[in-house]
Amino acid sequence: MHGGDARKGARKAAASCARETASPYDLGTPLPRDYPYDPRGRRLADGALATVILLRVAAAALAFAGLAWCTTWWAATSLGAAITAILCITLSALVLGRGLEYAAGAAFGRASLRLEPNVRHDYVLRVFRKGRRSAGATPRFLLALARLDILRGQPHLAGDALARVDTSNLKPNRLKLLYLLQTVTAIQLQEDAHNAAIRYAGITGEKNAGFLPDNVVLGWAQDAADGRAPEDATMREVCASALQPRRRRPLLAVSLSVMLAHCLLFAGVATGVDATDSWRLRLGYQTIAGLLTSMFMVALAIAGVVLLARRRMRQDAPQTRGRKVAQVVGSCLVVMAVTCLALVVAIGTIFATDGTERIIARAVRSDSADGRPYDYVALDMENGYGATLSTTYWRTRDLLVMQEWSPAQDYDTKAERKTTADSSDAGTGTTDGSTSATESEDASSDPISSNASDSGTPDADSASALADQMRAVARYLQEQDVVPDASEPALGYDAKGHAYASLGTQSQTVNGTTVEVGYELRDNGESRQPSGTAQELVLERTYPNGEGDAELVGFYLVDHQTLTVTDENRTSW
Repeated sequence: MHGGDARKGARKAAASCARETASPYDLGTPLPRDYPYDPRGRRLADGALATVILLRVAAAALAFAGLAWCTTWWAATSLGAAITAILCITLSALVLGRGLEYAAGAAFGRASLRLEPNVRHDYVLRVFRKGRRSAGATPRFLLALARLDILRGQPHLAGDALARVDTSNLKPNRLKLLYLLQTVTAIQLQEDAHNAAIRYAGITGEKNAGFLPDNVVLGWAQDAADGRAPEDATMREVCASALQPRRRRPLLAVSLSVMLAHCLLFAGVATGVDATDSWRLRLGYQTIAGLLTSMFMVALAIAGVVLLARRRMRQDAPQTRGRKVAQVVGSCLVVMAVTCLALVVAIGTIFATDGTERIIARAVRSDSADGRPYDYVALDMENGYGATLSTTYWRTRDLLVMQEWSPAQDYDTKAERKTTADSSDAGTGTTDGSTSATESEDASSDPISSNASDSGTPDADSASALADQMRAVARYLQEQDVVPDASEPALGYDAKGHAYASLGTQSQTVNGTTVEVGYELRDNGESRQPSGTAQELVLERTYPNGEGDAELVGFYLVDHQTLTVTDENRTSW
């Protein structure tokens, strides 16, 4: 029994000795599971790593969600606009995710600066071992670990970390820090520090970086060779103050990334939607997002100029007066150009949203083929200053875009009240019996006008004009062999007061089956054209026996004066 206990104790001692002799900075050798990390440093490092992973997953999910959302409308836009929208929306998600990741790293880094060297060393070591490492990040981690080893009195570990630094990926400032730490480590280990001190003196670092004068470090190496090494406390203080990590501002990083992501998102959505005929931005989103984009563009330009100027100030490169003037003038020109572009965006946004958006129905499922609920929107806009309002109808499922959708007009109770009021006003006039009889006889002689009078919806003049326009379109369609030859279109009004005219029915073969189809003209309101005001009529193909759903056949404009018919050559709203 005692012999077995002795062998177990020997194995534990050997394992403990191996753990102590193995370098924690050797990435090829994994650390044991029971490596004695400081609990506070380990918790902070695990929190930082988990936050970064969650932010990357969220950014990827946001990018995929944006692409999935684009599929609802990009089929209606052009190829170039669709590609631009996809790129902008994807970049928006990636910029936001990267900015939040940078801000999280800055916040955890600032929190680690308040820890004592031992705790902070274990925080940096765990992030170094568990996090993502690149050719540029690995030397920076090793320099930070070596500095902390010197501060906590572990020059052997500091020397091991410095020996693993790849100098090919170091900038002059970090290379100068490397040789300073090598000089201090060699002095503490009672080794020759002269070569490291000479290399330190041969590199010029940034001003205000906290480096000691070159002659002082060379004097340290000479004093150490003469047996008069400087005090450890003095060297630790110098190592702690040299090239301190820059104070990163998490809130600034979040603000800049949010502003840039918003500008990219608005540019992508506006570019894609504006290239369609049947989609547009919601007025509220277009107004707020457009004005925010204008302000963010100016803010980003100013921030970029200021950050670039501060970076130049940290460098020791000599600059002539002419070069400084050129940089100032160039920065002002950039800010002015971006400001002018922002004004164009703001003005375009204000004029593009000159209208009123009304929600006329919510969560309507009956009219959608996909069965999903849509909100129906009526958009009242003036075609020009002092002109009458024109109303178009849309459907939407979000706060950003909406699709043109004519069936929504059946839910517009405000338009119904206006139609009823107009009809009542038209019928309030009093006439004598003979006049009424004469008007009745005149109306009964025209089948189209008689249908309009029976319905009591528009006045007689409007009904007569609309009847003439529908006759003109009917003759045009009969000449084009689009609809069957019928004697006269029969004008009527549906339950909502909307005018339509039946152009007859005929048999057609659809998918090998003979079905009965009918054609109807529907009034879509007035449309302003360069030549004047025209009435827009819509031709629909219906299936009276229920073999299919109604289909749009075409849109036609009728000149009010000449009754000239123009085919708009489109078959969608």
